[in-house]
Amino acid sequence: MSGPLGEPTVIVVPTVVTDRLILRCWRAGDIDPYAAMNADEETMRHLNGTFDRDATERLISHLIGMWVLLGHGMWAIEDKGTGEFLGRAGLYFGPGWPGVEVAVSIRRDRWGEGLGMEACRAAIAWGFATLAVGEIVTFTNRDNAGMNAIARKLGMTFQGEASAIGPWRDNNVYAITRQTWEARTSG
Repeated sequence: MSGPLGEPTVIVVPTVVTDRLILRCWRAGDIDPYAAMNADEETMRHLNGTFDRDATERLISHLIGMWVLLGHGMWAIEDKGTGEFLGRAGLYFGPGWPGVEVAVSIRRDRWGEGLGMEACRAAIAWGFATLAVGEIVTFTNRDNAGMNAIARKLGMTFQGEASAIGPWRDNNVYAITRQTWEARTSG
């Protein structure tokens, strides 16, 4: 018997496994560690500032909902060896976006280990294997040296600067085509 809101919808969020990471659907246990990330000023310096646990919970609901609405979204990132929550990564598309974007945010105590690169590589590979898109973009604050470096290492080409994309300001825009990605990853 269904309640007043009807039957629940089944959300299919694929799991992607890399050498060190598991990109998976969000869990209730992710809220507190993600809220701690979102409250860290250095982690959020290029991400429009910090926010609290309630805002984090709303964001997670939004990120999960994208899978239903768009067929892609952001995964929670888990350390394959320890099971620890490490951050979020995936594919995002919002109003005013220049295309489907690959994005990542890693817990600050794990910066410098190449985890963001590994997560972005997996998200792009999944995106080109699954979505009918010819290009994946990323945009990052001009001063965000880490994400700018990840974009270049992924083989993304600098497209130019954008003063505003959604709430983000002072962006570098990068893109990689399906053809370029396949040429880089074949063999």
